[in-house]
Amino acid sequence: MIRLERRQRDALSETLRELANLNAAALVVGQIVIAQPRLSLILAGIAFWLAFVGWALLLEGERRWKVRS
Repeated sequence: MIRLERRQRDALSETLRELANLNAAALVVGQIVIAQPRLSLILAGIAFWLAFVGWALLLEGERRWKVRS
């Protein structure tokens, strides 16, 4: 397992969020622009966006996402 320092995790998290936005732009917006959009690519774009943003949040180690008891 790779151990990343806080600064490296922050940089990777920011990069993943940018990658998520580029992916959404390519798959979702690209399908809206063309004449015959494919729903499967739109759903794939949304799923990838959620996965990348979720991974970025996990890297940041956000404590507020955990259930408080």
